Amino acid sequence: MAEYLTEHFSLQEMIRSSFATRKGLDNTPTGKQRASLVRVCEVLEEVRSLLGGRSLFVSSGLRKGRVNDDQGGARNSAHKKGLAADLDNLPEGNYESFLQMAPYVLQRELPVDQLIGEFFLHDEPRGGWIHLGLADEGREPRYQILRAAKVRGRTRYLLWDEPWEMV
Repeated sequence: MAEYLTEHFSLQEMIRSSFATRKGLDNTPTGKQRASLVRVCEVLEEVRSLLGGRSLFVSSGLRKGRVNDDQGGARNSAHKKGLAADLDNLPEGNYESFLQMAPYVLQRELPVDQLIGEFFLHDEPRGGWIHLGLADEGREPRYQILRAAKVRGRTRYLLWDEPWEMV
């Protein structure tokens, strides 16, 4: 039976990693990472509610050490601490859901450190994904809204200046 961290989000979905499974890497959370995952799930419950109560698909939650590094994740990724979730395949589309979430972050109604629109596509409403990251326990969130874009072949995180040109 699944262990739920909050009403709608299980520990299993927050630590699931087909990459870790294929590579034989441990992605079991420490006590501190588990506590961070609970915080993320509490914010995801708020997001779920503001998006009309529809299910959210978490494509990536915790990515411990090598799981993150070997996949090319950022060295300082919030995923490593259990402080982030990537959302994908959202019912209203990833871009539209991002646009619904952003004002709540800007108005500081969601305690989000970074909300990042990752590689949205013009012709695919479910293209790209949404990264939601929290600040470390005891630190004030930055309430940043960013977008990921390829600039000269490298991923850059640019301030959100909606509407933006999706690349």
